[in-house]
Amino acid sequence: MSTKRIVVIGGSAAGPKAAAKARRMDQHAEITIVQKGPDLSMASCGYPYYVGGTFDDRNQLICTPTGVVRDPMFFMNAKGITALTNTAATALDRQNRTVSCRNVETGEEQSLAYDKLILATGATPLMPPVPGIDLEGITSLQSMRDADYLRKMRDEKRIRNAVVVGGGLIGVETCEALHLAGIDITVVEMLPQILMFLDWEMARLLENHMKDKGAHVVTENPVSAFLGENGKLVGVKLRNGTELPCELAVVATGVRPNSGLAREAGLAVGDRGGISVDQFMQTSDPDIYAVGDCVEIPNLITGKKVHAPYGDLANLEGRVAAQNAVQGNRVVFPGTIQTGVCKVFDYSAGATGLSERSAGEAGLDPVCVVSAAPDKPGFMGGKLLVMKMVAERKTGRLLGVQCVGPGDVSKRIATAAMASGMPVRSVSARIISKDRR
Repeated sequence: MSTKRIVVIGGSAAGPKAAAKARRMDQHAEITIVQKGPDLSMASCGYPYYVGGTFDDRNQLICTPTGVVRDPMFFMNAKGITALTNTAATALDRQNRTVSCRNVETGEEQSLAYDKLILATGATPLMPPVPGIDLEGITSLQSMRDADYLRKMRDEKRIRNAVVVGGGLIGVETCEALHLAGIDITVVEMLPQILMFLDWEMARLLENHMKDKGAHVVTENPVSAFLGENGKLVGVKLRNGTELPCELAVVATGVRPNSGLAREAGLAVGDRGGISVDQFMQTSDPDIYAVGDCVEIPNLITGKKVHAPYGDLANLEGRVAAQNAVQGNRVVFPGTIQTGVCKVFDYSAGATGLSERSAGEAGLDPVCVVSAAPDKPGFMGGKLLVMKMVAERKTGRLLGVQCVGPGDVSKRIATAAMASGMPVRSVSARIISKDRR
């Protein structure tokens, strides 16, 4: 039997996970990871905490639970996987089943043959098309390089004022990280609220908490220009004419799937720009799979394809694709209900499933209830949680749950995620009344 050749393009989360799973499934396969940057298997959810000083050693973002850095030597010695860092995949030849690569430092080119290919090309930050976007002092927080830059700015203590453009998960966590460094911080969101996965009244609870902690939040007022002097950022101008002085701006306005390589190779791409995959994470080419932030997957509640750039989904997709690439299409990835939790100062916010707004947009008729109660009995140190449940009026099935407050949000959201789609009467006591006396 010939040795199977598996090439994985992308070395952030889904790619290394797929490669490691493939090795467990086939101890004899030739497995190669192609990674454009210098780092591998990055814990990108930890970037804001590194920037904010929760920990100082950047290696914690790229190491195993036992503290071993996941570098090319680790992948070779521990897993028998070849990891090519600083190497960009430039083209796919589907007919001959080869990947053209180029070392971004030396310019050296090579061609890798594959029997099965797994695309884990990730996503690219969306940068607003406004004047001044190329000024020094403007960055995103999408890569280790971005995290290193922001940590350097924090440690040098030269930044007095900063603006975060975008009030999503990365935006609000970056707000806290910079504020804890003593930087005067303003979050600018073009939409009516921050954290659009929450309904307005739930997002307002977190927004008010951020303001109580000293952060500034501006909504419904997008950035119209970045202002500079001598090539360096000195301020941000908003649509209403307000100018915010700052030496640093972090753009967190979302991401777009890196599907260009797949598109150029003739693979099917979805309406949201992500690579189209089936339940096996297989693309329109049976020898090519795709996983992570570069794909579109089904929303299990609406049935519609969504772009869901979450680390836990990327890891699971990687495992599914790897097993199918090695053994044939035996396991499925059914889709997502999109569950997320974040911490901002002393509050946490989480949601699973649909909000009241998104349920309406999906053509459903939602009915909602809001509950405010401690997460456990007062004599056990209970902390307040505000929870909103969204159900379908006609069927009574649970569509989604949101939770905000200083209490234990993650436990409630995890319980709600497991109960999604069940009749509300079957789960309401489990979610709302749990641990209460």
